[in-house]
Order: sequence, then structure tokens, then C-alpha cells
Amino acid sequence: MAQRWDRRTVTDTTHDTAISAAVGHSTSQPIPYLSKTTIKLQINGVLLHALVDGGSSDNFIHPNAVEKLRLCTKPCLSSATMASSDHCSKITGKVTVNFQIDDHSYQNIQLFVMENLCMDIILGLEFQSLHRSVTVKFDGPKLPLIICGLSTLNIEPPRLFSNLVPECKPIAARSRRYSSKDKQLIKSETIRMLNEGIIEPSNSPWRAQTVVVKEKKERLVIDYSETINRFTQLDAYPLPRINEYINQIAQYKIFSKIDLKSAYHQIPINENDKPYTTFEANGSLYQFRRMPFGVTNSVSCFQRIMDEFICEEPVADTFPYLNDITTCGKT
Repeated sequence: MAQRWDRRTVTDTTHDTAISAAVGHSTSQPIPYLSKTTIKLQINGVLLHALVDGGSSDNFIHPNAVEKLRLCTKPCLSSATMASSDHCSKITGKVTVNFQIDDHSYQNIQLFVMENLCMDIILGLEFQSLHRSVTVKFDGPKLPLIICGLSTLNIEPPRLFSNLVPECKPIAARSRRYSSKDKQLIKSETIRMLNEGIIEPSNSPWRAQTVVVKEKKERLVIDYSETINRFTQLDAYPLPRINEYINQIAQYKIFSKIDLKSAYHQIPINENDKPYTTFEANGSLYQFRRMPFGVTNSVSCFQRIMDEFICEEPVADTFPYLNDITTCGKT
């Protein structure tokens, strides 16, 4: 029977890197269901068969195809091994090609040269990630199964302090005294934000002070009322009207509510805005790399980003109110 190798690890002994791949044996026996994930592509006018493989992180080409196409091969001393076993197959080189699939053109796609492939070419996740989605129709009896991955939303860092008054000047707020318990919370939160890349050390002339808010759960906030908020004019971008949201949402039957975790801290800020966010903690100065809570225009900037994201994607039946997002459906 034909053997299929899934989730293989490719180790480049020259660069000491690791990548996953899916390869297989080609035999005289057909491998079930491969025809559903096999497509035709053209390289230099030559028609080849390619397997679209969700278990492979990289792209591969059979040596016979390299010879047939007379491709220039670059050295690459690597091997592919199955993630859960000791089986291994050598990679003898790599090529960079342009190819055509129906109406789609692809340039400078890297393929690793490997023997014992079950197809001329294997197109892994590196290729598939060029598309928003890749759909394979198996014509099975069950409804479609959609596997959705997570990705990062790339945004232009907003300008929090573009509306400063002319008389703006640095202010260093007076240091405050804290209880031993508050000092411990400030220290632990500062360490956490440093580790998560939310803040960084600063040498800014600005200095706000920290406040420990004692609610259901004690939390650390920065008091900007004495510093940059005094000089910041309001960004008039409006928040959604709740009654209008309710009227729109009322037409649906099914609702999911998403509360974004540390929502503002997920938004990077402009490099020139960082010094304005500086605060004192544990006898040192830190500034935010991501949007802080408490500055005048953080609310407006965040709502604008969420509205633009919903509009540009576009995401249907979704209503953002700051960090609270409601998604709706009729079934």
C-alpha cells in the first residue's frame, strides 16, 4: 500500500532552522482522496501536478520535475523527518520558481527538492497562507467544516497626541507615597507589562504617577490628569449610539458577546507619542509601547480602529462598542 508521511520536520544543518513538511512515497497504487487535493500548475509552460497539503509547512518538488524543467538548484543540506518517528528523507537543494494556477500567478516561490514525493510538487502552508482561504471540495455527505485560524491585525499606530494645545510643556508630577501592599502590586504589574512588551524604560521629561484602584479586584492605573491630559484637545470621533445598536441587533436571534482582553494594550502607539505616556514606578521611569488606559483620546482612537476593522474586512453582523463586540446570527 502507498505510505503517506504527515507532519515532517525539516532541519537545515547550515542555518539550524526547523520547518514542518508532508511528503510521501509514490507507488503504482493510487492514494485515496489525493485527487481531490491535486491541482494542475504551469512552470515555464510545462504542466505539472501539485498536491495542496495542509500538513506541510513548506513547498517541495520532485527531482524529476527539476530535471524536466531544467531549473537552477541551490544547495540546501537538510533532511525531513516525521514529527512522531525517526523516518527521514533528504533534501538535496532548493529552487525558486514562478508558476500559474488557472488565473492566479505566483512569483518567487521557494521549493525544496526532495525524492520520494507522491506528486511533482507539494504546496504546503507557506503557499496556502498567501490566500485568505483555500477551499477543497470532497463532496462528502456532511456539511462543510470550516477551520478558522487566528492572525494579527496589522494597523497603522494611531496618533494619541496630535491635538495638543500650543502651550504644551513637559510636567513631572510629584512622587507619591504608597503602602507596602500597593508597592508590591505596582512592582508586579510593572514587571508583567515589561515582559509582555506593553511598556519600556524611559528617559522622558514627562512623569505621571501610578494609582492603585481598589475595586472588586485591585488594579494599577496611571493618572495623566496632572500631565499630558491637561494639554490634549478632544478627538471628537463619536461612540456608537446604544439605542441604534439595539434596534439593529433586535433583528437577530443568536448572539455572542466578546470582551477583548486588555484591549487598549493590543494597539501599538506611534513612536513620537511614547514620551508623553511616561510614568513613575518603583523609583524608575517607564513609557508605553502600546495604548495606555487613561489618556484623553484613547477611547476615540480605539473605537475608530474597531470601526475601520469591521468595515474593511468586512465582518458581517458584528457590532463593536469599544472592547465589547457583539456578533449576531439569525440561525
